[in-house]
Amino acid sequence: MTYEEAVGYLDSLVNYERTHLPQAMRGVKLARMRGLCRRLGDPQRRFRTVVVAGTNGKGSIAAMAYSMLRESRLRAGLYTSPHLEDLRERIRVWTGPPGTEHNGSGFHDAAERTAGDDWISEEDFAEAIEQLRPAVEACRRAAPEEPPTYFEALTAAAFVHFARRQVEVAVLEVGMGGRLDAVNVVDQAVSVFGPIDMDHADILGADPARIAGEKAAILKPGQVALTAPQQDGVAAVLRASCEERGVPLWTAGRDLTAAIAQHTLDGLQLTLTGLRGIYESVELPLVGRHQALNAALAVGAVEALSGTGIPHGLVERGLAKVEWPGRIEVVSDEPLVLLDGAHNTQAAAALREALLELCAGRPIHLLVGMSSDKSPEQIGELLGGLAVSVTCTRSRHPRAFEPVELARRLAPFCRDVHVMSDPADAYTYLLNAVSGPAALVVTGSLFLAGELRRALRQAHVRPRKSAVEA
Repeated sequence: MTYEEAVGYLDSLVNYERTHLPQAMRGVKLARMRGLCRRLGDPQRRFRTVVVAGTNGKGSIAAMAYSMLRESRLRAGLYTSPHLEDLRERIRVWTGPPGTEHNGSGFHDAAERTAGDDWISEEDFAEAIEQLRPAVEACRRAAPEEPPTYFEALTAAAFVHFARRQVEVAVLEVGMGGRLDAVNVVDQAVSVFGPIDMDHADILGADPARIAGEKAAILKPGQVALTAPQQDGVAAVLRASCEERGVPLWTAGRDLTAAIAQHTLDGLQLTLTGLRGIYESVELPLVGRHQALNAALAVGAVEALSGTGIPHGLVERGLAKVEWPGRIEVVSDEPLVLLDGAHNTQAAAALREALLELCAGRPIHLLVGMSSDKSPEQIGELLGGLAVSVTCTRSRHPRAFEPVELARRLAPFCRDVHVMSDPADAYTYLLNAVSGPAALVVTGSLFLAGELRRALRQAHVRPRKSAVEA
């Protein structure tokens, strides 16, 4: 099987990432994923795991924890979704440069690493899917009305790859919700909850507390849990779920803290207080004050996993080398261009806070594209008033809003709203139109951010803060 054939096989499966089918999603059953893993020999049982759930920030937390684990002598894996540019981004394994010894002795300093060298290779991806296919087809024959989905198969492929590469610790980002998510077949050592708010309400529940209940279902006895600060109803659900299972719960902002010494377009300088140590003068190359507590949660997760304190150098180097593009990412300095995938209220509020602090006095031009199941009004209310113009476009994703309809719904929030359907053309036009201290901000969808990032790379323009090369 070639890489192209492997991708084609995955694409033949039902993919809820590309179609909005809430009624069908309600039929998802974790038993199907368990059955698929059982046919594969339960590869997910061969390594320890950290599971990260939440509405926002879960990918950032997972990336930070993984980056610190990369600095240890443990074989580390990372599984996230969706991808920004390349499907292979979702499955990463770090085993060190050639000749690095892995003695399983714990959290020590590791040899230097090369950015972007940890994506699953095309060959390994094809091998994982080839190993997976007979199990998927057996599940399909056993229950033809409920075959494994794209996400379930891809998650199982990650487990297969991690087991084959003898990963010791894998950080797994929940795709959606928690209770029925394919990731929930693991028996993790640590659960982390990023901020929980309204998202996928037609599937997960009509209020944040119900959504929290879905996400809290990842909890299992015998583990440790950490959470971002939550609104009262969400916090109560998480506390009750932890008490029911006898799981200790640590809260960022109280049990773990982050003090910001400096915040610029290069990122944050922090002092972090974890569960077992204080880490001063930590450089984090991610923009946005919200990333400070995300970093504290990531540190706490690695500490909880280790059972002891972790070396300051591991935290310092791990966070300094975090790779998580498309999140208030600075693509260019002159003119200033930011790429951000904000698609809901929390994410738009974080972007707004960063723009008010770091772009004060700059005229801001927004290039916006969104998925049709999101609320443009949420973005418009928070960001429209900051912008001198809004240009509406669409990614090639099948769930993307039509730009004309998007413009109609954003018009009440900004006096100057335009439509340019092709995102690359819109980006080029705005780049030429923006002058002086003005800033161009691309937002509304990770799919849009990824599409433009890919176009920049194909034009041989390297994103300013990129540590990942295709």
